[in-house]
Amino acid sequence: MESKAEEATKSNLLVDVAAFLFLEDIADKQGEAGMASYLISLAASLAKSMPEEEYETWDEFLAAFKSSQSILSTFEHVSMVTRSCVVTEPCPYERGLKEYAKRIGKLSPQHYNVAEYFNSTVHPGALNTCCVIHQTYRTFAAQRIRVGGKQVKCAQISNALDDGTHSIVPEEWLPIVLEKAGISMTKLNMLQRNNACIWMIYTAEDTINKGD
Repeated sequence: MESKAEEATKSNLLVDVAAFLFLEDIADKQGEAGMASYLISLAASLAKSMPEEEYETWDEFLAAFKSSQSILSTFEHVSMVTRSCVVTEPCPYERGLKEYAKRIGKLSPQHYNVAEYFNSTVHPGALNTCCVIHQTYRTFAAQRIRVGGKQVKCAQISNALDDGTHSIVPEEWLPIVLEKAGISMTKLNMLQRNNACIWMIYTAEDTINKGD
């Protein structure tokens, strides 16, 4: 079990909580659209500042990805369900969210309203502002990675909050998404029980083998 000193070196709780309050201040001044634009720009800039990557094979890329050596997984702990389906547990923002709740209370509605704006104007899948940042970062980070000369892409499948709230891709997208990820609807329901985020990675030409 980690000591308080070890925990403190992993994250500054003051910074974690202050970051959420900072975002709320932006929303107060610029509205939901302004806050969403800021978060998208912030996440995109972060991804574009990361070094580009290239791998000869999908297996070489997966080895780097699973060990958090790739820019696409450097900020989260990932596990592979298939050769293209990824699960993240826990959410990288979980600690900050818990500390905010402990010291201040429930997140301001702005964090959820901005996510709804993002879902309607960019793509569905965000539950709060943390999702907006993270999903945007993944999208732009993937664009900086090539495997066998082909650009890597990622797509959101499902995610969940601690209160049980889920977000899943629109029903009309599900057959295509599940096939590309190499999982069934039953498997997706199982994964949703214990993981914060379920997503997938593939190359632009979608030539990934779906086996384990």
